[in-house]
Amino acid sequence: MQKLFRFSIHKRFLIATIFLLLAAMGVYSWFQLPVDAYPDIADVTVQVITQVPGLATEEIEQQITIPLERELNGLPGLQTMRSKNMFGISSILLVFKDGVDDYWARQRVQERISGIELPFGAEPELNPLTSPTGEVCRYIVEGSGYSLRELTDLQKWVIIPRLKQVMGVADVQNFGGITTQYQIEIDPEKLEKYDISLSDVTESINKNNASAGGSMIDRGDLAYIIRGVGLIKDLEDLGKIVVKSVDGIPVYLSDLGTLKYGNYERKGIFGFSDRMRDYNDCVEGIVQLLRYENPSRVLEEVHKAIDELNNKVLPEGVHIHVFLDRTDLVNATLHTVSHTLLFGILLVVGVLIIFLGRLRSALVIAITIPLSMLIAFIFMHFTNIEANLLSLGAIDFGIIVEGSVVILENILRKREENPEEELQPEDIVKRCVELGKPIFFSMLIIIMAYLPLFAFERVEKKMFAPMAYTVGFAILGALAVALILIPGLAFVIYRKPQRVFHNKPLEKLTDIYYRFNVKILHKPGRVFLPLGLILLFTVILSFTVGKDFLPTLDEGSLWLQVQMPAGISLNKAKEMADTLRSHILRYEEVKYVMTQVGRDDQGADPFTTSHMECGVGLIPYKYWRKGRKKPDLIRDLTEDLSKLPGYSIGISQPIIDMVMDQIAGSHSDLAIKLFGENLDEARRIAEDIVNVVKDIRGAGDVSIEQEPPLPQLQIHASRDKIALYGLNVSDVADLIEIAIGGKAVSQVFIGNKVYDIICRYNEQSRNTPEKIGSLLLTSSTGARILLSQVAEIKTSTGPGIINREENRRFLTVRINMRNRDITSFYKEAERAIEKNVKYNHSEFLLKWSGQFDNQKRAFSRLILIVPLSLALMFILLLSNFRNFRQAWLQMATLPFPVFGGMVALNVAGMSFNVSSAVGFIALFGIFTMNGVLMISHINHLREKGYELKDAVAKGATHRFRQILMTSTVAILGLVPASLSTNIGSDVQRPLATVIVYGLAFGSIITLSVLPALYYMVERRVLSKKRADN
Repeated sequence: MQKLFRFSIHKRFLIATIFLLLAAMGVYSWFQLPVDAYPDIADVTVQVITQVPGLATEEIEQQITIPLERELNGLPGLQTMRSKNMFGISSILLVFKDGVDDYWARQRVQERISGIELPFGAEPELNPLTSPTGEVCRYIVEGSGYSLRELTDLQKWVIIPRLKQVMGVADVQNFGGITTQYQIEIDPEKLEKYDISLSDVTESINKNNASAGGSMIDRGDLAYIIRGVGLIKDLEDLGKIVVKSVDGIPVYLSDLGTLKYGNYERKGIFGFSDRMRDYNDCVEGIVQLLRYENPSRVLEEVHKAIDELNNKVLPEGVHIHVFLDRTDLVNATLHTVSHTLLFGILLVVGVLIIFLGRLRSALVIAITIPLSMLIAFIFMHFTNIEANLLSLGAIDFGIIVEGSVVILENILRKREENPEEELQPEDIVKRCVELGKPIFFSMLIIIMAYLPLFAFERVEKKMFAPMAYTVGFAILGALAVALILIPGLAFVIYRKPQRVFHNKPLEKLTDIYYRFNVKILHKPGRVFLPLGLILLFTVILSFTVGKDFLPTLDEGSLWLQVQMPAGISLNKAKEMADTLRSHILRYEEVKYVMTQVGRDDQGADPFTTSHMECGVGLIPYKYWRKGRKKPDLIRDLTEDLSKLPGYSIGISQPIIDMVMDQIAGSHSDLAIKLFGENLDEARRIAEDIVNVVKDIRGAGDVSIEQEPPLPQLQIHASRDKIALYGLNVSDVADLIEIAIGGKAVSQVFIGNKVYDIICRYNEQSRNTPEKIGSLLLTSSTGARILLSQVAEIKTSTGPGIINREENRRFLTVRINMRNRDITSFYKEAERAIEKNVKYNHSEFLLKWSGQFDNQKRAFSRLILIVPLSLALMFILLLSNFRNFRQAWLQMATLPFPVFGGMVALNVAGMSFNVSSAVGFIALFGIFTMNGVLMISHINHLREKGYELKDAVAKGATHRFRQILMTSTVAILGLVPASLSTNIGSDVQRPLATVIVYGLAFGSIITLSVLPALYYMVERRVLSKKRADN
């Protein structure tokens, strides 16, 4: 290292120029980085959607989902296959293992499903490539004087096509509104009057709605293209279609019933209310981000497109109002990060000024912060790591400057020893060489401490692996600055003779510390009793602290899953949604409330009309009443809404809700899955579980996620009677599908718009079971037979939704945690269920899912990888000390800072989770650096000929200021993060709390106990050597 330091001093201007170029490159890289609030923590998934309008839930399962599942079984890399089956739709979610490429997975799925033939002409489709974190923008289309139909047409044919043009937008979903159709409502009595069958009508429409292409003819010098135009243009064209001629008189389609502009049977209704608006039925758009695209850049283009639509394209009076924008969350999160980092920088610089006594010296060290960050941005840019709360928020600038602090302090000590002499380059080189190696290995140990983060899987890996990369990159940058740039800058500011600043309180404290060491070294064995007590209390505290997977990620909003009475109509569900919105909007912290009843047009979120999703936007926390927190609002909402009859409500947050649905198949923190084919018995068992679990402390929003059986009108065809009358089952099916349900029989093309032509019987002929039974079938002989003559029509109940996982049916009991850790709750709940819930264990399987699964997986990986990481740290210590026992001595002190972290978690009421575990991992590396500096300097003094006791006392004292300074800046650098309550601070807080208090206590241990332990170990070795001689 001597050559490196000599080069950095003699070529200091060249070195400074190189770092300036790196800084410029870092600035460029920052503007190229994807910026988001949180990392995309979703798994690699592919969703297969198959829509068969009119098909009941059990038929969807039997005829659509099960054949698809059989075809998709055994896909390479497939981890979980889960499906939802409900009226008219099958949704299969395939979750793949980490590392599987999204496009590869989609290609494999497409290959499997493309070869399968499903009944009813059903065609499975893949959902767009996005993720649960991909909803970057939600908006409503509003316009005074415009009908819902007109707004929906603008949404589908103007707004969505324009937004889809934005590069990086995967899809724009529509929710709510009215989808226009050309409807033919046939009077069955007219069919009987003119002796016309239903099939005659549909065939006539198709035959009279076509354009033909001929060839070309030449006329002189011109060639004319022959084009036959026969497409239907409007209702008048449609009504003029001739279905049949009776005695030479044509029977037009308009003679058979009513032709009108109708709408597609509505599956969902969207409502929105804020302080200025109250729409109980309006049009919503949801912009989905293409996975792995830069959200900040895509949102910028989306904003431009919306401004263009509002100002130039849409009719006057029509406006797109964006009510949920990921940019707001990104800005709030970046504000949190920048706020805590800025305060951290100010605290670090302030401490350096106090310790060093000069602003110039503090600023030289402070240069390390921006330079190391800019170097980290360069690495992040080339490794495609996103800038977000977790990748940037865990960087402690106190740790970043430690190497520079140690180098500069050692050079400053030389200046203090010779204040009147001009320092020579070799003086600086000698001081740097003394500490170059310990600093190099200490920084590597800190990086090595983050190694376990790369062993995580799934959610925790996506959250914390980028943090490990970013911290590693920043420390490498800081190491480069400390070893290459700082020596040259220190030579410039300390070369000439100058008055030395004397920090009197620090000098007095140093003198007290020296006397303390001299005293403790007389009887070093006295340290064992307090150390033993500390270890005992550490073990006790580790058992008393709660265990969780992750702290809550605060998104600054709420997301409610609402179950209403089974089987209610869409209009009744709409009324209940209106009530819920007005109820929630009474809270002053609420900015807006949106409700989604049923499902969207594409079926991406398959729900029945008995289910509602409710999004609640909140005003910024700084405008809340003093002392009021988000948990207070959740508690009040829970108590208030529980009084509303007919509502079963679970409260979560938008991104977390969608991620948990993907991971666990449930919109909740915890889920108990009950596998079994008998749904009636499964529901009985699930109800017993709900009754047991809801009374356990910490359980919130406990309910069965799947709604109860729904009322059905079943039409059972008799094959014997069908054969007797010369009919086919398909005749009955067509009557049900077309005449009763309504089926698209053709299409109308108007400009760039496409509308379906729907044919069905009028409302009066099909609104009761008796009237349905009176509908007529036409046999091959032309005879008319009542439907009730060949089929039994009866009312019954059937499942509204059937969930499946790994080819088995299951019901879900959902549970949200309220002020309790998952581990203790799980243990108590499991005992209570085993004791109080009776069921056939051979027919039903109980399985816990959700955060508990994630926690077990993450902690099991930590148990495997942390020892390996510690072993690598030991190897680095051995490489630095070249002494086996000293490396072991340093490793033996690692449990002591854990005490400080555990005390902090218990006192603050925090749980031990992946975030706090990462804090302990980082703590090990930071704490080790202090010990390395102290032991290295003691060894250096012994090499210079100092006696053991004198070397220990003076070596520890020489490093007192360094350790005090580096520990203080490291602690204060994270104090703002440990105290922050802003949006996005929840993940940072446990990590920062562990480091702050663990390092504070660990530094005390290093300064007060490590010299005594070192002395006892080395004295024993020396005594043994003397005895051997």
